Amino acid sequence: MKLVCSICKKQMDYPFEQITHRHIEHELDLVPPNFWEIKDYLPEFEIKFDNDGKIIYPKVGIKTRFKAGNTPLIRYDENVFLKDESVNPTGSFKDRGMENLMNEIILHKKRAISIVSCGSGAISAIFYAKEYGIKSIVFIHKGVSQSSIAQIKNADEVFYSKDFVTSYEDFMKYSLTHKEVFWGFLNTNISYMLGLRSMSYEIIRDIDCVPDVVIIPCGSGMNIVAQNLAFREMYNAGIISKIPKIAVVEILGGNPIKQGFENNMDDWLNIINPIDSKTILSNDTCFNYRKIYDMASRNEAFFISVSDEQIDSFILAHPDYKAKYDYTSISAMAALDAYRKRAKNERIVVVLTCKNRNGGIIYE
Repeated sequence: MKLVCSICKKQMDYPFEQITHRHIEHELDLVPPNFWEIKDYLPEFEIKFDNDGKIIYPKVGIKTRFKAGNTPLIRYDENVFLKDESVNPTGSFKDRGMENLMNEIILHKKRAISIVSCGSGAISAIFYAKEYGIKSIVFIHKGVSQSSIAQIKNADEVFYSKDFVTSYEDFMKYSLTHKEVFWGFLNTNISYMLGLRSMSYEIIRDIDCVPDVVIIPCGSGMNIVAQNLAFREMYNAGIISKIPKIAVVEILGGNPIKQGFENNMDDWLNIINPIDSKTILSNDTCFNYRKIYDMASRNEAFFISVSDEQIDSFILAHPDYKAKYDYTSISAMAALDAYRKRAKNERIVVVLTCKNRNGGIIYE
């Protein structure tokens, strides 16, 4: 696979160590943004439909007994469907990219991975690392929820930082000085991203017509970038007649990409800081800022900002969602309510992920 740095235009072969190619002037808390563009695929990353409309998933080398994907598409009402990612092994869409990631670690002949996370990314990586016999080293901050911490304790090593920003700094300092450990930064890892995009292929397979909008909570933004890539692939291949727009859900007041786009701020370092919220919507969107900005410039994405109060209001009216889905994930339902006040008769898909399982994952 050939990758190109969008900053300096340097072309690099895959596999490679992303951490060794840096542009310090663009880094935030020592961490580089996602500035990689894919020039050519390796065949093992291709997703295809056969003549009967069935998905041919890529071969990624060593597989485990825990299969992510093929999650249900549930009809919510006449025009809305829910893509229920809670049935993945750890309850998150992030499981979709983990087999690719773990095989990349093996390809690099590494025996450990370092991760920085607010919860679900680390939980998924720990789960799959154990299956592959890879040591997991996790950096989190002390504000992470207790239910997440209970599961993250399953890692081989856990480093606790005082706050969100410091956790990234500690992660980078460790990763830059421990070259024997694979740099597992999920916000920029390309093979991980290519695993995530299987979600959109399933949506097209299972829905009766191409959706107009797919609503996704922003988080790191990597899932949004991955699904847009998948829709563009299918459009270019003639599988779909239009590229669905992705509604990027951010928290009101901590919506850096929306504010940056509306103010023509293409320099991602000029974004606002996250606000205090129950969600993680604005924590690390900056690392995929430019890519989502470009999606919006192509009219392939738009922004919906919701408040904690709007999310709480939806939960009050639908208490069963609180029991099953993550609070940040439910922001997508609050965004749906807000969007439908101005949208009529559009076909919409909402992506939902699991509420953290209390007591941690059971490893068999």
